[in-house]
Amino acid sequence: MTVDHAASVIAVIARLKDKGYRITAQRQAMIAQLVESGQALSAFEIWEKLKVRYKDISLDTVYRNLHVLVDLEALTPINALGKESVRYELVDTSHHHHIVCVKCGQTQCIEYCPVDPRLMLVLQTHGYELVRHNLELFGVCRQCNPS
Repeated sequence: MTVDHAASVIAVIARLKDKGYRITAQRQAMIAQLVESGQALSAFEIWEKLKVRYKDISLDTVYRNLHVLVDLEALTPINALGKESVRYELVDTSHHHHIVCVKCGQTQCIEYCPVDPRLMLVLQTHGYELVRHNLELFGVCRQCNPS
């Protein structure tokens, strides 16, 4: 684990502690897995990787922890299509969106935000303050594209 990865794990664990959550070995391993993967993972993928070390970990445990981490805004859920319809990535300091392959579910970050600043004015006139937004595009990746 690199220094940056370790710092990310420590930051998420600190957030859990601040909110009064227990820091279990399984929870730490799950956070470390998300950090080390460097990509968005589905609950099943996380579970598959963790059960090598924690034979008794259940998929329900992974889902429960994912929901806690999303509620704490430590993870961002990325909606995809198909059986594994949600993938999770650690919240990054840079704002970005995603393109998701409709065939294999591979997710790619897009370091661009197409939200027009004029939208903020429209929202304000309707009495809203935008607290966050998420844009997911769907397409077919190079590996799945037959051409």
